Amino acid sequence: MTQAFQSPGFAALAAGRAVETRLVEERWQAVAWDLGTDRRRVVTDRPGGVHLSEIEPDGDAIWWFDSDCAEQGRWRREPFAGGPDGEALHGVPDGRPYGVAFDRTGALAAVAVGVDGASRCYVGPPAGEARLIGSAPGYLALADLSPDGGLLALGGLPDGDDAVLLWPTDGPVDGPADGRADAPPPLAGGDGRRLWPIEFNPLAVLDPELLLVVEEGERYTVATWRADTGLRTYPDLSFDAQITAGWYRGPRGVLVQHERAGRSRLLLADLGPSPVVRELRTPGGTIHDLSCAPDGALHCVWSRESTPPRPLVLRPEAAPADPGAGAGADPDSGPGTDPSGPDALVPDPDGTFRGRRWTPRPYGRIHSFVSTPPGPGPWPTLFLVHGGPATHDRDSYDPRVNILVGAGYAVARVNYRGSTGYGARWQHDYGHRVGLAQIEDLAAVRAALVADGTALAGRTGLCGFSWGGYLTLLALGAQPDLWSLGMAAQPIADYPATYRGTTPALRALDRQLFGGSPDEVPERYRAADPRTYLHRVRSPVLLVVSQHDERCPPEQVTRYAADLRRLAVPHELLRVDGGHYSRRTADHRSVLAAMVRFAGRTWPAPPLRPPRGDRPGGSAEPMEGGEQP
Repeated sequence: MTQAFQSPGFAALAAGRAVETRLVEERWQAVAWDLGTDRRRVVTDRPGGVHLSEIEPDGDAIWWFDSDCAEQGRWRREPFAGGPDGEALHGVPDGRPYGVAFDRTGALAAVAVGVDGASRCYVGPPAGEARLIGSAPGYLALADLSPDGGLLALGGLPDGDDAVLLWPTDGPVDGPADGRADAPPPLAGGDGRRLWPIEFNPLAVLDPELLLVVEEGERYTVATWRADTGLRTYPDLSFDAQITAGWYRGPRGVLVQHERAGRSRLLLADLGPSPVVRELRTPGGTIHDLSCAPDGALHCVWSRESTPPRPLVLRPEAAPADPGAGAGADPDSGPGTDPSGPDALVPDPDGTFRGRRWTPRPYGRIHSFVSTPPGPGPWPTLFLVHGGPATHDRDSYDPRVNILVGAGYAVARVNYRGSTGYGARWQHDYGHRVGLAQIEDLAAVRAALVADGTALAGRTGLCGFSWGGYLTLLALGAQPDLWSLGMAAQPIADYPATYRGTTPALRALDRQLFGGSPDEVPERYRAADPRTYLHRVRSPVLLVVSQHDERCPPEQVTRYAADLRRLAVPHELLRVDGGHYSRRTADHRSVLAAMVRFAGRTWPAPPLRPPRGDRPGGSAEPMEGGEQP
């Protein structure tokens, strides 16, 4: 066994028991961890791996989601000490996992699954018969079950009328607006406000208290809800970029994780009349996941650009407060930051140089992470374009960067408009110009890297997975003079067709991005569609398509490849097994190796570089049955 994919899930009532999702023989599997003996037992042996696992509060059993490559399946359950597994809740149909939760004692469990375009919520005793509580069209995420088992918290569209739904578990619910007298009204977003439910206070048994995050006025603020007092925000816990939060020991303790400019901060607060906030000292980099053990220790999965993910255990009660820290502190001057400044290129032991770049534009500064080989530039440069778009590249370890730099390429990771981690305006304020605003930012960073001697102007290319693959194809057609290579894995190649064929959750996201569906705002989808610019593509293209991909259906990619063939554009179409994501590390290596080969053939030998006296200052699937038209 090697590193954990997620932080452990601890049994709230059995301090010595936990579950992990760990890499076992290159597949992610559920693992039972006995903390008293520090012994681990591999629970699952799924050929495609497991990506979701939970433990019951009393530690009696491990749950995991048993899915096929199309991400459809059901929850299963096995005793912690071992034994035969079975259905975790009987009577729940196969579907997509939209959440799982337990009451305080573990006597009642709740699951949400996506079935036939709707979200269905069930409750029942573990290993017992499930009862359907409610169903609603589209995507609802199960946030939590109240400690007394009486109330479900679900998240809908953050800016919609059903941003937060509160469903009683003692009877059926007909939809988002149930109309039952005992059902609390939904918490609505809209008018610039977005809401996300997080979890119920585990100690508020008689009067359920829900923790939330509210985005309003370009700030992200911790909030709580009770039936008698309604929604309450805490201005002392308001931040300029995305946060998540969780209850931390004691009746009013809250732990906040703040993500800004590619780095993570952790803060503790007590939700008293005047909240006291202190920052925990952490190494610079990214906290990918964290959980709280019954003794208060925080178990994190942490990495930075030069350090692979590893466990990090923090003990807040023994740690001194960080002087001057607070909700508004700047991570560029806080603990664990690089004192050499945001634009310095710093060498790793292997000779790779890494740095951060800020590219000024009239609407703000574009933040990028740049890695280069040793020696003088300029270099052939690949833009490794993140997906989402609601995520961001971080000061975190990415093996793809090391492989590409080792092959002789500079690598740029750009947090274009639409990325999280830079505030609400950066994420949302680009006028529904989906795709076009993002590739404008890629072009601006490219120009800056060419100007400062990092990138070779004639050898700049794009490499992306999922939505990053979409931006790759869009830029190749809309900006054909800038990019001499494009590699897109599991991309959107036809936006209207993808909208019709994708999952309910992604259709809801697209309606938010575009302000409607393809039927409602056809001109926006047409402007954002790679097929609109297909006739202008002239650089070589590598397409990777997964045969069971439900997020970016394969048919729209193969049609794009057929059109490239008709237009005599050099390209390769690689057909791979599996769905949109693979839980097998060998699959990721295989696809990346194919990309390195394709780039090497397209840019066959490094050109002679002009002499320079100074350095510039400034997830995939297995390759099976690939074809080269």
